[in-house]
Amino acid sequence: MKTLRTGLVAATASLAVLLAGCGGGGSAADRKTEDGLKVVTVAYTPIYSVGAIKLGMDQGFFEKQGLRVELKQVANPPSGIAAVAGDQVDFNYAPSIPFVNAIANGVKLEIVGAADGYDEGTKAAVAKDPSLALQHDDSGVVAAPGSDIHRAADLQGKTVSVPARGAQLEVTIAAAVAADGGDPSKIHWITLDFPSAVSSLKSGRVDAAGLVVPFISQAEKGGGKLVLSPGLQFFDDGAVGLWITSAALTQKDPKVVTAFQTAIQQSNEYAEAHITDAQKAAATVLKTDLATVEAGSKPAFPATVDPADVQSVIERMKQLGYLKKDVDAASLVYGN
Repeated sequence: MKTLRTGLVAATASLAVLLAGCGGGGSAADRKTEDGLKVVTVAYTPIYSVGAIKLGMDQGFFEKQGLRVELKQVANPPSGIAAVAGDQVDFNYAPSIPFVNAIANGVKLEIVGAADGYDEGTKAAVAKDPSLALQHDDSGVVAAPGSDIHRAADLQGKTVSVPARGAQLEVTIAAAVAADGGDPSKIHWITLDFPSAVSSLKSGRVDAAGLVVPFISQAEKGGGKLVLSPGLQFFDDGAVGLWITSAALTQKDPKVVTAFQTAIQQSNEYAEAHITDAQKAAATVLKTDLATVEAGSKPAFPATVDPADVQSVIERMKQLGYLKKDVDAASLVYGN
């Protein structure tokens, strides 16, 4: 996809200005504090799962590995991918679908650890009781007030907004429509950011919107109706969001990458056992009230990434026509 590669180049150029002087660029081994810790920069999008890494920082897991983490917020996953690919940050949060898209377009990246996902048994529990979906899935499709959309197949022929074409929400929604007997190729996709999508639902500009929390509840307050939780239908139990780095850094500073990988695993294990503390940490990083964070889906933090989790995403993307080449997930997990 030429547009994706061009977009990554443009985003990298913008981020070079945004992150200049903030610790990005150069080798982590060359950036040391007075007490000898190596400074690593980590990009994240404003999502609740950032609580785990913040909690790990507070618990000292990174310092024990000789690292000091500097968190840098970026607008969206493609911006973060551009930042790590352009050597503006050392590590980045990326949902698995944008990560796979980037790999397929020649961006040299590797998976260092899990960022978020679903606990073992989540899909089975939701299958028995669909009302539990929003407790675990932070994404959803909300139909416009008074819409005749009641299930995934009803989206065929409708105008549906997503924040980016070919990315996480479009792919997962398309998969749900196909599984329900509909034809996702007949959906009229429109790109809107989440606030614009909520207002467009109210005005009738779109028939349905792919959203995440807290925008789902905002749309429901405006009369919209949640009809689908596509993430749970698409992904297996296990890792969904990933911590990634550039292949260049794994070659140049493997000790730094290994140290980060170890600290992330420890952070996730601790966060999984202290969910309330992870939510508090997320509220601190995102500068939002704790009640808003707690009202969202319950976070889950897998300790490690099973390549099978990512390979299942790759195969489903190929089946849906979003991926045209073979990608071997096992070769993309650092240290695997």
